Amino acid sequence: METKVKKSKKFKYHTSHSFVHIPTNTTSTFISQLYKIGVYGIVNNDPSMQFNLKPQDIVKLEKHLHKDLMDGVIRDLVFGREIVVSDETGFWKEVE
Repeated sequence: METKVKKSKKFKYHTSHSFVHIPTNTTSTFISQLYKIGVYGIVNNDPSMQFNLKPQDIVKLEKHLHKDLMDGVIRDLVFGREIVVSDETGFWKEVE
């Protein structure tokens, strides 16, 4: 009987983001915290805008933010600390 070895996934993303939305001239912030089962995120420190994510969701978000910056939809895009995470143990953890 063959045992299937689960291939671990690694994702690199930033733990926080901020930017100014040009059409409305409003600043938005996003802060995240890695947990074993996923990522907790909150927008503008607003309890009604908190949610659970997967690391790959944040990678997609960052790509979208870069596109919005290039398209002139946002400005002053700032990323916080960059981390690399892996699920090789079955749970998410930060790796070097």
